Amino acid sequence: MKIFFLKFPIVLIVGCLCLIQPGFGLSQDDTETERREKILIASASPDSLAHSNTTVLLPVLGYTPDTGLMLGGTALRFFYLEPDFTDARPSVFSPVFIYTLKNQIMIFLGLSLNWDQDRNALNMVPYFIKFPDQFYGIGRDVSVDQEESFTSENLGMDLDYNRRVWRNWRLGLSYQVMKHGLSETDPAGQLGQGDILGTETSWLSGLGPALLMDSRDNTWAPDSGWLLWAGAHFGGTALGSDYTYQEYTLDLRGYWPLGENTVLAGQYLTTRFEGETPFFIMPRLGGEYGLRGYRGGLYMDQTRALGRFELRRSRIFGPLGAVAFAGIGDVAPSPEKLTLGGKLWSVGFGIRYMLDPVERVNIRVDFGFGNGDSGFYLSLGEAF
Repeated sequence: MKIFFLKFPIVLIVGCLCLIQPGFGLSQDDTETERREKILIASASPDSLAHSNTTVLLPVLGYTPDTGLMLGGTALRFFYLEPDFTDARPSVFSPVFIYTLKNQIMIFLGLSLNWDQDRNALNMVPYFIKFPDQFYGIGRDVSVDQEESFTSENLGMDLDYNRRVWRNWRLGLSYQVMKHGLSETDPAGQLGQGDILGTETSWLSGLGPALLMDSRDNTWAPDSGWLLWAGAHFGGTALGSDYTYQEYTLDLRGYWPLGENTVLAGQYLTTRFEGETPFFIMPRLGGEYGLRGYRGGLYMDQTRALGRFELRRSRIFGPLGAVAFAGIGDVAPSPEKLTLGGKLWSVGFGIRYMLDPVERVNIRVDFGFGNGDSGFYLSLGEAF
């Protein structure tokens, strides 16, 4: 077995990658969209690291408004299920430990398997998360003045399988199971008084189909192509869930080159829950995977829809690039109640430092500004 302690540039590349592998999230209650996003990004490990029987020891570093500074470490163990197929993506086992300066703890045991000449992919992530956080209420009519603190403890597993059926199209099945509980709440708050569904210790279990089409020319920083992901989860007592619910998600992204080193990127994302929807799985409008400029827990409800665009300039001076972005969205109890009248927009700009011009891997520093809120973000790769 080979063990490597990589030099700083590559350490930062893969160290930050660990933050966005399957389930390696920046929030304690990612929806299926966020979990799927991390699964897709995780498959883009730099080829220079992906040697069979190689173990890479790495630090983890990042920052978001919801976590503060994140510190930790991981070990990436690369291997091939079909060593004779030279074009195969590597399989990888990647345990991760993350601690944030807000006393949040995240432990993941990620396993990504690829076989049958990459026709089949299986991602399995058991995890434990202890996450001090803030709750502001449900819906768009909330404010930062309603903040109440709580701590959640989640023990669970995400399981995702897909198979290539034609060209860039893949069909799959995903399963999520989680035990959720609150260890600390404000006795005078909505969560402490038990007024919100999901405050009791409970199990969540859901299973459903997924459709994926990915024609992007690069996973880290696409210059062209499309990404379509549509899926559903169905939870109920037959699967051991304490809640009966249905979750539907549509994620559509496009990338259009506008001359050398310039790209226009766009995304439309909507998530809808029906049935019993505890607060901890409600989709959020802000955060790392929504509208940057709003803290993650500020706006949540059973339905979320957002659209956002980015103008990306990958090279301005040497390895430095820049991004300007804008978006708008809403949350509501049901799709027919979504509106743009809530004026939940965001704008911002960012700086990029290209670590790997071959893989097109950037360090991302973003400053987002919402209607009454703002945020700073440090991560790896583009936001979408």
